[in-house]
Amino acid sequence: MMMKNVSLLLFLIFATSLSFAQTDTLKVKTDTGNVKKDRKKVEFGPGKTHYAYAYFNFMFATPPEEGTDADIFYGKSHSISYGVRYRLKLAKFFAVGAGVNYTYYAWHFKQNDNKKIPTSIIYDKEKLKINALEADVFFRFNFGKNKKSPVGNYIDIGGYGDRNFSTKRQFTNYINDGNTTGYSDYTGINTGLNYMNDINYGAEFRAGYGSMLLFAKYRLSDMFTPEFKNEISSTELPRLMIGFEIGFHK
Repeated sequence: MMMKNVSLLLFLIFATSLSFAQTDTLKVKTDTGNVKKDRKKVEFGPGKTHYAYAYFNFMFATPPEEGTDADIFYGKSHSISYGVRYRLKLAKFFAVGAGVNYTYYAWHFKQNDNKKIPTSIIYDKEKLKINALEADVFFRFNFGKNKKSPVGNYIDIGGYGDRNFSTKRQFTNYINDGNTTGYSDYTGINTGLNYMNDINYGAEFRAGYGSMLLFAKYRLSDMFTPEFKNEISSTELPRLMIGFEIGFHK
């Protein structure tokens, strides 16, 4: 009887010890899992390994054109972009990234006797309107300190490519209709312009101070098709656009 009681006591002690050991092991595993989860959480953010943000930019065309068959209104000819970028931080001062955006271009043309682009017909107003989807890749170099912004100061150097999904030529003539107002306007629109290349590409440069950036974009490709350049005019619209960008950072 005595031996049975001793055996039962030893069994209970062993079972209790095993239970505590399993509980401690489970706690260690759970704590380790929480650490991993917390680590994953802190790896995403403005100063962390992974980061993504939305942005908006506004750019103006800058002289010169290539050729004399088109004069544009500088200050009115512009582009607007909305998009998102992803940045992968590889070192304290260096990162790589990529982005996608929607871009709208508007080219406003002066009407004079030298004009051949888009056509040689003289109107009161004329412009090209282009809608494109764009992708870009870049190298980012961080420098200095910026306590006012989580993204710091940086320079981006990269390239872009875009695909036109809508091209329009819009022209307007003002006509004297004899009414008290004197004039009415007639506006015409041509779509699906086959003399424009659908794909364009170029280089980009951005200098950022927190959420504000100065932006320069240089188009390496030609806007107009080889057939148009051979038959109508070899003039190219300005390749360089400059402006500003605003990043929406958390």
